Amino acid sequence: MIADLLVVLLNAQHSAKWQISTADTSAVIEVVDNRQSVAKLQCVQDGRTWCENSSVPLIDHVWSADRLSKTQWAFKSGRLSHGGTTLTLSFENLEPKLEFRSIWRARPGAGPIEHWVEISNRSATKVAIPEQESLELSGVKPGGNSEVWWVRRGASNALTEGGVYQEPVKQGMSLNLESNHQDPRSPVPWLAVQVGKSHGMYMGWEFSSLGRLHASSSATESVDLRAGLMTNFKTDILPRTTFSIPAAFVGCYRGDLDQGAARLHKFVLEKLRKTPPKSFADPCLVCNEYLDAGGDKASEQDLLRCVAFAKSLDLDAFMSDAMWFPACGDWRWDPKRFPNGGRPISDAIHADGMKVGLWCAWTNGGISSDPGALSVRGPVGHPDWFSHDLAPDWQPGPFYGAKADMGCDEARAWAIKKTQSLASDLQLDLLKTDCDPMINDCIRTDHRHAYGADVSYWSTMGVYEVWDKLLKANPKLVLENCSGASHIKDFGALQRCAYTTTTDTLSNLPDRAGIYDSTFVLPPASLMTYTYERGYGLPGDDPGTYLFRSAMMTAWQVDPTNSKIWTDDERAAAIECVRTYKQWLRPILKDCEVHHVLPRPDGKRWDGMFLWSPNLKKGTLFVFRPDSEVGHQTVHLAGLMPDKQYLVWSEDGSISTGERSGEELMSRGLDIPLPARYTSDLVHLQAAELPNPKAWNKPHQHKISAAGR
Repeated sequence: MIADLLVVLLNAQHSAKWQISTADTSAVIEVVDNRQSVAKLQCVQDGRTWCENSSVPLIDHVWSADRLSKTQWAFKSGRLSHGGTTLTLSFENLEPKLEFRSIWRARPGAGPIEHWVEISNRSATKVAIPEQESLELSGVKPGGNSEVWWVRRGASNALTEGGVYQEPVKQGMSLNLESNHQDPRSPVPWLAVQVGKSHGMYMGWEFSSLGRLHASSSATESVDLRAGLMTNFKTDILPRTTFSIPAAFVGCYRGDLDQGAARLHKFVLEKLRKTPPKSFADPCLVCNEYLDAGGDKASEQDLLRCVAFAKSLDLDAFMSDAMWFPACGDWRWDPKRFPNGGRPISDAIHADGMKVGLWCAWTNGGISSDPGALSVRGPVGHPDWFSHDLAPDWQPGPFYGAKADMGCDEARAWAIKKTQSLASDLQLDLLKTDCDPMINDCIRTDHRHAYGADVSYWSTMGVYEVWDKLLKANPKLVLENCSGASHIKDFGALQRCAYTTTTDTLSNLPDRAGIYDSTFVLPPASLMTYTYERGYGLPGDDPGTYLFRSAMMTAWQVDPTNSKIWTDDERAAAIECVRTYKQWLRPILKDCEVHHVLPRPDGKRWDGMFLWSPNLKKGTLFVFRPDSEVGHQTVHLAGLMPDKQYLVWSEDGSISTGERSGEELMSRGLDIPLPARYTSDLVHLQAAELPNPKAWNKPHQHKISAAGR
């Protein structure tokens, strides 16, 4: 819905109102006597009012010439953009001379309303500012017994560090969700207030630095919500410059949490995510080579053998992971193991019709003396670029090292040049960033930060600048965000990186747990999941359908540990899964609704998810029997039309093929038998009026034995 303009000028009260709306969320923004408020926030779908007369405070003090100065903001203007999507409210402070712009955006289509702030220093001296909320809503009234939901990132291992959590809204509740890209258990910067299965609202933050979402309740029927930087934040705004407070958003919806997530997913895919170019298969199937190529012993011939293996599986892209360089910080192809550089590898990949990918932890420094290296000491060292002093005998790890601060101008300039050189030299299609590119602490006094509380902000802005300039110089390049997997799982990074990794334990159960958690917030097409066959010695991790399907609900990276010992049947299973992914799943994943129809994966109960594309009228139920004695499971689907007929069949023949009504599939469900522990099936659906898919009545019978059978 294009935002409509409602302006009411009441000169006697010095007030003005504007209304902006998406297809889901409507807000009336009001200024009265130089004070801003959300006069009304409503759900467009059901007309429910979530809050009224919620004040939007502006910072009440600054520091100028090292002295505290109270602000006195005067409203200057309100301007609605052509088309009515963006409202900019300007306020002015005379001493010191500052301009405060409160910007509200309601883009057409599904999703939330966004808000961010720009503060311009019009004076001749620097001005320090305290924390300004990105978005604040007080007196939110859910209209029934409600819960606040949030999701942990689950970076290193989704089973132990992830999860989906709820807390009842009740008097005395105070929930502080600190977003920290260095904490694998940190919440994703998102929360939802859900009332049963009838309605809800969500709030999110579009930034990767330290920040928080806060939910509190002083009464049983209302909740106060805030999103922004840490409360102790403080930074300098230099003369004649503008400082940006990161954007936050709020969205309203009708239905359960999955229905709310579906509306948010559409917004993320259509408005936020850095979409890959049309020439790049999306979501992507990648062969990621690290252990299979020999790790840090890999040679050119080893990688070329792995390229041939990836081609035999018909994968889309080939990524050389953390094994191509001589040492951390020395980000060039190892001249001893790769005397011809990386071009023979990239040329072979392109010749086989695949995209070229490369891993690089480009903010991590070491001790190399190569002139192009990022080093902490020695003839080419720049110790002042790094966040902390290091001992004279300090040594980097094999692919991780000291952290260069991208808030340092010189370090950032080096990173911009290095990343663009890597992309152009190898004609890269995909670049993967890893190992904590952003920092939270720094002892330097000559970097952009001026106080310890603003280190994370300026480091994040520096990383964003490197990514932004890299993409501008290479418009067809796709970025993957992997920092120990999903430490950086948020709405800021995905505006640069098409893919965010789900978890860093590449086993079947953590993979499914990571996907389960992440899809409450982010769409499957924006996520990337890895599979290590036999990497952990766990049941279900043999190269077969059970392992592969555990990653096929998102973009998928096959990370072989030893492809030389794969049997013909294992290879055939991989090829069949790739074919199913390309022909059936990939089109669905582009815009699917996610329904969490079974419990969160725990290794004992059956688990699975239903992915349904309303546009294609097609979908797939993923169902897994882990270490469970139960031989069959009834699964109730969701998101279908009760009075419509659907053709239903399965990959492995666990159900009989035929037509069933939406009512039957959702109320009675599907009774699915699986023959043994660590088996799975894909149950496909499509609207009955569509042409029958090829071989729909001939389920594939894989020869892979179930682990633990």
